[in-house]
Amino acid sequence: MLYFRNITIVSALLLGPFLAAAATPDIAEPLANTTAEGGAGALAHLKQAAERHDPESLYRLATLVFEGKLVRRDHERAADLLKRAAVKDHAAAQNAFGFMLQNGLGVAKNEQEAALWYERAAAAGDREAQHNLGRLYQEGRGVERSLDQAVRWYTKAAAAGSGIAAYQLGLLYETGAYAPEQGVPKLAAALGWYEKAAQGGRAMAQYKLGKALCDGVGVARDPVQGIAWIEKSAAQSNPLAQHLLALQLAGDGFKPADEPRAMRLAMAAAHAGLPAAERLAASFLDYGVGAAKDPGAAMRWYREAATRGDAEAALRLAILLDEGPRALRSPREAAAWYEKASAAGWRDADLRLGMLYEAGRGVERDYEQALRRYARAAGAGYPEAQYRIAVLHDEGLGVKRDSRLALEWYAKAAERGHPEANEVIQRLMKLLDRDGDPFSKLKFGKF
Repeated sequence: MLYFRNITIVSALLLGPFLAAAATPDIAEPLANTTAEGGAGALAHLKQAAERHDPESLYRLATLVFEGKLVRRDHERAADLLKRAAVKDHAAAQNAFGFMLQNGLGVAKNEQEAALWYERAAAAGDREAQHNLGRLYQEGRGVERSLDQAVRWYTKAAAAGSGIAAYQLGLLYETGAYAPEQGVPKLAAALGWYEKAAQGGRAMAQYKLGKALCDGVGVARDPVQGIAWIEKSAAQSNPLAQHLLALQLAGDGFKPADEPRAMRLAMAAAHAGLPAAERLAASFLDYGVGAAKDPGAAMRWYREAATRGDAEAALRLAILLDEGPRALRSPREAAAWYEKASAAGWRDADLRLGMLYEAGRGVERDYEQALRRYARAAGAGYPEAQYRIAVLHDEGLGVKRDSRLALEWYAKAAERGHPEANEVIQRLMKLLDRDGDPFSKLKFGKF
């Protein structure tokens, strides 16, 4: 969390009055080097002004000492300089000294005293201090926990242009931790603050606002505007936005398909450790989307996501280990990943695990276990599982042979379009027609 302003830029801006050359955006880099022309002289002028107890000069010098810009990094000296400026009512120094106290940098950690300095700076209108004080009230650190006070200070900071404060307000409303005004839906209230934070450049706020606009949740659906915000968030390397944008560009979204870019975005988010992105990158490699098919690489990314708890990735990994290229197959490991996917509710995993038990591949052959797995998948409507239950009852594998019960399962599978089950039903119908049974059509319905 950024409590000090960006030091690289600040060092250029703060030293500007002491430099003979005009201050430009390009001046920050040479100022970071003590041998840069003018740098040593500017620092000497700054030190002299600080020795005269000028609060602005004390603050400027403290920021350089804190980061080790132009001078040796020294948190204790930085804290001393900040305190000297703070007691002279320099709001930014008060906020920065509060940060040092809160985190125990250069001084003994003291959150109660930090809160006092934040409050002095916040009362003077420093938006960073207002946000920092709000965070202390939200978490009950150094002060008694009070969401009312947290919202009060966040609101002041957001009104002054603090994107992070606006984002914190959005989170409080979205999660229901703080109720909006009566009659205002909590998501609508949250999105209002997320929009302010998004306009201030907060990547997560841009993502949340963009997703809400794409989905039409809490706001009128506007995919074009939503994707524009997602693009901004992805440009800041937000893996959630990169993942969502990759899905859009894969050919099933609001943007024209761009598979190579979708692959690049998915890989960037995957390298950031987002399990859903790891699974997406794996699927792109598995099916050749935006890159050549690479089952080995796909397996590695599926494994990364599955190891992080992504159950769908566990299922996809198991399928590759079970049915992929022969060199990559490992039925025993496939069975273990099917189990994990099954435990997470993936009934397709039960069907495939049942097939392993029925065939004795990777596990010891066990028809009873196969039947239990098929029953789970059949309950979810998988026709293949219904057909295999019918076969087990028809042939008496793991259960007592029961042709009538088998016929019921064949009919269920056939009704869902299973071709082999449909053949069984059609064959039985022909036999009944041949025997002159006038009720055959009534017994089997449309079959």
